[in-house]
Amino acid sequence: MNKAVLRRGKICEETMKHIWMSILLTALLAGPSTGATIIVGGSNGTVASLDTSANTILGSYDAGPAWFDIAVNNTGDVYGTTGQALYSIDVANEAMGLRLGNHSFVNSLAFDDSDVLFGAGGGNLYTLDLATGSSNLVGAVGGNFNSSGDIAFDQKGKLFASSLSGCEGGSDCLFSIDTSTGVGSAIGPIGYNNVYGLARIGGTLFGLTEANQLLSIDTLSGSGTLLGSYSINGLTYGAAVPSNVSVVPVPASILLLLAGIGTLCTLRLQPRSRKT
Repeated sequence: MNKAVLRRGKICEETMKHIWMSILLTALLAGPSTGATIIVGGSNGTVASLDTSANTILGSYDAGPAWFDIAVNNTGDVYGTTGQALYSIDVANEAMGLRLGNHSFVNSLAFDDSDVLFGAGGGNLYTLDLATGSSNLVGAVGGNFNSSGDIAFDQKGKLFASSLSGCEGGSDCLFSIDTSTGVGSAIGPIGYNNVYGLARIGGTLFGLTEANQLLSIDTLSGSGTLLGSYSINGLTYGAAVPSNVSVVPVPASILLLLAGIGTLCTLRLQPRSRKT
């Protein structure tokens, strides 16, 4: 291959690299992300998949008892609690939940990045054993915290929780909780009641209410913004996404640009025929 071809190949490689770096920076600096799905646990045993960009249920099935909350680990395994017992749920095969064992009252579940399962119930924070379902007390949250129905980690490993009380405003409020001590700090009122589901996608903390409303929640003020409503069989009791999910969709125009540049690079790297 001659020097001109090698030079053209180097230019193509650098161009593609700069475009991918731009996409990465866009992902890191982006605001609320959409286009990803949240797994929803229902009051009548329904497990459903909610498209956050269209507020549409993509599919659902009956997985057993009422799920007070559900959680998904980094490999996609789904777990649910009835408030008193932990279950594993084979969503991929639409199987019924498999009971693992009893625990203290818990109506909130979330995995951290290390796949440790945390749970909150009443005013306490726990960790749960995936083999036996048993709970271990981390500590009391304090601040009049009373678990509304879910907890969720942000990208930096900070744990957030919805509470029935603990701040002014007459609605559920947002707390942050120290996972090493269980001690919490009130952030502010969400502005909506019965926020039973929390799920973080990218930099956005979503809230789901019992009335099947989808919210985005400001983690600095606690304030919730209504994004829309959806319809499932029953009421929303829980929500989850894998703890390592960080989805910022790449615009279709960028994908088309990448495809076009790739094609041009392929053509330019082909040997040129000389005129005779």
